[in-house]
Amino acid sequence: MVAELFKRNRGTRDVEPLGPVYYIEPVASTSEWLKEHVVPTRSGTVSYVKSLFPFLTWIYRYNWVWFVGDLIAGVTVGIVVIPQGMAYAKLASLPPEFGLYSSFVGVAIYWLSATSHVISAGPVAVFSSLLSVILEHALPQLPEYADTPWIIAGCLSVVLGCIVMAIGLFRIGFIVDFIPLPAIAAFMTGSALNIAMGQIPTLMGNNTADGYNTRAATYLVFGNFFKYIKHCDLNAAIGLTALFMLYAVRWGCGYASRRWPQHEKTFFFINTLRSGFVILLYTLISFLVNRNHHDDPKFSILKTIPRGFQHMGVPVVNSRILSAVAAKLPSAIIVLVIEHISIAKS
Repeated sequence: MVAELFKRNRGTRDVEPLGPVYYIEPVASTSEWLKEHVVPTRSGTVSYVKSLFPFLTWIYRYNWVWFVGDLIAGVTVGIVVIPQGMAYAKLASLPPEFGLYSSFVGVAIYWLSATSHVISAGPVAVFSSLLSVILEHALPQLPEYADTPWIIAGCLSVVLGCIVMAIGLFRIGFIVDFIPLPAIAAFMTGSALNIAMGQIPTLMGNNTADGYNTRAATYLVFGNFFKYIKHCDLNAAIGLTALFMLYAVRWGCGYASRRWPQHEKTFFFINTLRSGFVILLYTLISFLVNRNHHDDPKFSILKTIPRGFQHMGVPVVNSRILSAVAAKLPSAIIVLVIEHISIAKS
């Protein structure tokens, strides 16, 4: 009980205590603590649901101006994401059509819970490389999936997605705040070197040489590249000229933006679309060169990609697949988290 005795001076706002002030703290109970700290309030529940679906705060304000901007952004990003997705599928030892599937299926769902308007959800480089390693580890234990490795990849994706989603739902993502920046920088640098060295043989055309394993350790791939350099073919001419054109357009747009700043926006869009332009140009060159040599092309091409969604379906999740990939789950989760942090920071 609190006993307060005050005397208010007439004509002033001063308050003077006439006696001692006592405060007796009520006895704490477990139920009151749970109600205060654990049991969600009505407003807290509404706020949590809104945080899970941020589109609820802006969808009713969507307008034509936003639509035009999103359309331009979608076309620009799509030109890059589609060939990039197919490249990542090849990196993951999967047929290229799965790169097409993953380039739009994730985005079609991601917008419901998206907190960023500049991120395109889809396959990423390092995890694609890791997925190839996981498949190589799991297939000897699951020979029945030798011709359909995407079933294992689908099961792994579902499990990893559920784990990462649980991390977000239960708000335990704060653990990533303690990841040191040097570790992230080292991860990005090592991943870039690993992926680049793994793709250079394909760029130069000697990746098909007998005995050349492009998925070996990075230093072995680097050393063996010079050992098998005599096997480089016409792919080197196509790859190097395309690479040169990509960097030439990038440098040219950067120089032009500084030289004519009033047209900076135009050069920005040209620079953004350079990947799509190069892909279309070399697709035309490939068509002209290989249209009569589809079975024996002059240089490497993707060849036939199934139409429609022939391999899309409900993922298969069973105990045999889970037991085969269980040992790789912790490393896969860590790679997913760190790689997405790296992408966000870049």
